[in-house]
Amino acid sequence: MNKKGDILELKIDNVATGGEGIGRIDGYPVFIENCAIGDTVKIKLNVANKNYGKGQVLEVIEPSEHRIEPKCRIYKACGGCQWHHVEYKEQLKYKKIIVDDCFRKFAKINIPIHDVLPSENIYNYRCKVQYPVQQTVNSKRILAGYYRQNSHELINIKYCPIQPTIIDEITEFMRSRSQELGITAYDERTKKGILRHFVFRYGYSNDKIILTVVINTNKSLKCVEDLCYELAEKFPSIEGTLINFNTTHSNLILTNNFELVTGKDHLIEELEGRKFKISAGSFFQVNPSAGVKLFNVVEEMVKTKTENPTILDVYAGVGSFSIWLKDYAKQITAIEYSSHSSVDANENIKLNKAEDKIEYIEGDADVILQDFVSKNISYDVVILDPPRKGCSQEALEATANIADKYIIYVSCNPSTLARDTAILAEMNYTPEFIQPVDMFCHTHHIECVMLFSKNI
Repeated sequence: MNKKGDILELKIDNVATGGEGIGRIDGYPVFIENCAIGDTVKIKLNVANKNYGKGQVLEVIEPSEHRIEPKCRIYKACGGCQWHHVEYKEQLKYKKIIVDDCFRKFAKINIPIHDVLPSENIYNYRCKVQYPVQQTVNSKRILAGYYRQNSHELINIKYCPIQPTIIDEITEFMRSRSQELGITAYDERTKKGILRHFVFRYGYSNDKIILTVVINTNKSLKCVEDLCYELAEKFPSIEGTLINFNTTHSNLILTNNFELVTGKDHLIEELEGRKFKISAGSFFQVNPSAGVKLFNVVEEMVKTKTENPTILDVYAGVGSFSIWLKDYAKQITAIEYSSHSSVDANENIKLNKAEDKIEYIEGDADVILQDFVSKNISYDVVILDPPRKGCSQEALEATANIADKYIIYVSCNPSTLARDTAILAEMNYTPEFIQPVDMFCHTHHIECVMLFSKNI
């Protein structure tokens, strides 16, 4: 029987949903971070439960043929990425394994899973960055970066290969200049201090940036405004600077309370002829080039399966899918809860001359869907693009009543997608296939599009 503290040697033969490698000792699975399938490693067993263990790599005895020199030197400490040491093509295979594993565990349905569509850019792709800010106790040095995995220990990031390099430059200036201006960082324990987050929105199609400084006050401070003015002057790529006021003392990053300091409060992203206004508080795909692939997958499903359909776009954000599909639909209704996204969506409908095609409704999807059911309103196709937690039981039941022919489910979490697939399968909808898209290179996260057809 293996016990905590044991030193073991094993070979990695699989990958887990959270990105860890899996090795086995007489069938006993051990989960180990920073591994590649094919590695032979010496580990220390840190957790030894009855059914599984967790280990820490002490030595890579024989590396996998797919192990490479990582471009990021701090990825093992930073909680952002897991697989910088693995060849990109192999990462795509891992992600397909993760999707398959989730469906075996949570859906218990055999569904064809297509190969993962790769991202055009595997570095410098991340167009939304949210850095928490902290301050050292003695030197009062300002830190900004990501939390170490499963902790609130901040890793100060000077260089991140998955985001545009200009964000590294701006962040470094903000750290040093904030300290010079005497602007303190928020302390979770004492609830004191000013700076909470630096939030960047980068324009993939135009290299412009909207920068939001999140502060722990209810009103603007001259020192923070001065910082914003200096940033706008020093970095021409900054299209606008904003202050967001957040005194909630929670893990909430942005509230609805913004103040524009310089320039514009939004970007215009242009992708394959479609224009999207994206404000600081709105949701948009963090990897726009992979987002185009995602939109095209959904477009192909609609074009292949239907002709001039009516479409309901639920959890619609700034209207991405609705605008992408406007030329193939008879009529589209979009539902979104966020007021920021709804404002942008209505602007996007005008920008793309789609006023005659798209009706946008702001409100709670669960409530609106139930209202549609009570009024016997139906659509040929319903698109679901919920947050990571997936859809509620009520939303799924309503969707099954509203969708006459097809449901297209877009998900950033294969576990909740698998759970919801099992529910929809019981509601007379057959899952046809899954198309994964790599939106988050070098991480275990994976976006999936799934097509359901109604049993007639």
